[in-house]
Amino acid sequence: MKKYEVTVTNIGEIAQKFFGQKIIVLFSKKEMPLEMQDISIMHSGGELSEDVKTGDKLYLGSRAYIVTAVGEKANNNLRLMGHVCLKFDGKSTSEMPGDIHLKGNEPLAIDIGEKIIIENAQ
Repeated sequence: MKKYEVTVTNIGEIAQKFFGQKIIVLFSKKEMPLEMQDISIMHSGGELSEDVKTGDKLYLGSRAYIVTAVGEKANNNLRLMGHVCLKFDGKSTSEMPGDIHLKGNEPLAIDIGEKIIIENAQ
């Protein structure tokens, strides 16, 4: 079951430089502070139907990743602002309250128009 689905609408000028650090900063285009525009991947906004949990799957387009840790404020931030920091490092403990950590072998990339989808663990 899908918990969350949004479409990428814009990619900030600096956002892709974070790919090398295995980080994506997400913000809903309606809620994004102007000072975050350059470093963020902006999306259409969506409703989080159920909390993101360890073991869930996150898709960036056709690339799949497994959630390994969820910060204590990540779900609330995703609901209120469409904001979360995705870290593709496979850590089992969140470094920051707004982080979601992921693991996977797929290359880190995203294009305008692609979907970001979070699904229940199977």
